[in-house]
Amino acid sequence: MDLNDLSSDTTSLSWNSRSSQSTHQSHLVQTNVKTGEKLRPKLFVANPQIRKLSKEMAIPSSSAYLFLLSFFILSLFLAISTAESESELELLADLRALQSESKSGVIHLDDRTIAKFLTSPKTPRPYSILIFFDATQLHDKTELHLRELRQEFALVASSFITNHNNSNTKLFFADIEFRESQSSFHLFGVNSLPHIRLVGPTAKSLKDESEQMDQGDFSRLAESMAEFVESRTKLTVGPIHRPPILSKTQMGLIVALLLISSPFIAKKIFAGETLLHDPKIWLSGAVFIYFFSVSGAMHNIIRKMPMFLVDRNDPNKLIFFYQGSGMQLGAEGFAVGFLYTIVGLLLAFVTHLLVYVKNAKAKRVAMVFAICVSFWAVQKVIFLDNWKTGYGIHGFWPSSWN
Repeated sequence: MDLNDLSSDTTSLSWNSRSSQSTHQSHLVQTNVKTGEKLRPKLFVANPQIRKLSKEMAIPSSSAYLFLLSFFILSLFLAISTAESESELELLADLRALQSESKSGVIHLDDRTIAKFLTSPKTPRPYSILIFFDATQLHDKTELHLRELRQEFALVASSFITNHNNSNTKLFFADIEFRESQSSFHLFGVNSLPHIRLVGPTAKSLKDESEQMDQGDFSRLAESMAEFVESRTKLTVGPIHRPPILSKTQMGLIVALLLISSPFIAKKIFAGETLLHDPKIWLSGAVFIYFFSVSGAMHNIIRKMPMFLVDRNDPNKLIFFYQGSGMQLGAEGFAVGFLYTIVGLLLAFVTHLLVYVKNAKAKRVAMVFAICVSFWAVQKVIFLDNWKTGYGIHGFWPSSWN
């Protein structure tokens, strides 16, 4: 065939090979026969069925890519979740180990462990921690009752663990000492003692999102702490297991002594030679019960009130009378009780002993003395009550005297 007879619009196909450093790919290049100009390369497919087949083969490759990508993302998510759960389990295991090492179940924390268990883990944490803030240098301040409150806190912790049979609960009890962990005190914003805080699983800010126990609730000691835990965590603390006053060994010794001495005691009782047969013992007991009742001694025992306070402005000065109706010291209660007892003894003297005196002049002198001393004692009681509470007592005279 003569190529000159072909029209200028006729094109022919030629192969143009391009090589690379690693692979060789063949491309079909269109060239104008007349001008020799290379046209845009096109993929050579002789059969339309082959073109259709190639398009169908491209679809599975895209699906496989999406599947592999999804599988990789899911695997990464599971790996991260597994790592976080393992980290949480390790923290719980560490807390339980520290709890088991403590005799009362109270974990001792410091700045390092606060960061490990509270600030570093992500929220929500798988546990809650009830923290007692302590300062050993203030244990001698009897008005703070830190030593006693720390013992009551340990009592709540041990009772909670005992009532739950050492099960894997997610509430832990801990304490922090001021000298060891001043930065933690600052982190919680604690500037006064006594202080108890509950750090829940979702608390991010230890100062703003942790819950503080009200200062007024410390009066009921362990019972009020248990109520605070139950109201905030929805967990049941259970009964408080207080240690017995006497141990089993002491009780055994007392019983043994009673059994040994019982024959001798019985002999004294039948002979009427015991202290219970002495009227002076009964008289002394009656006076003691009267003084115990009017001096507020039962209030001091229940409230654990100190006998006196140390003046904050002058540490060498002691305060025996506290001005204000919110608190009564033991010394002021005993002082008022002593004044009441004087009046009671004088009244008993006048009604039971003075009547046997034959001399009328002596009777009058004794009566005047008893009246004056009683008036002075009652006046002192009224004065102290007015100074302490601000309330006054006014006498009501007959209207005809005005």
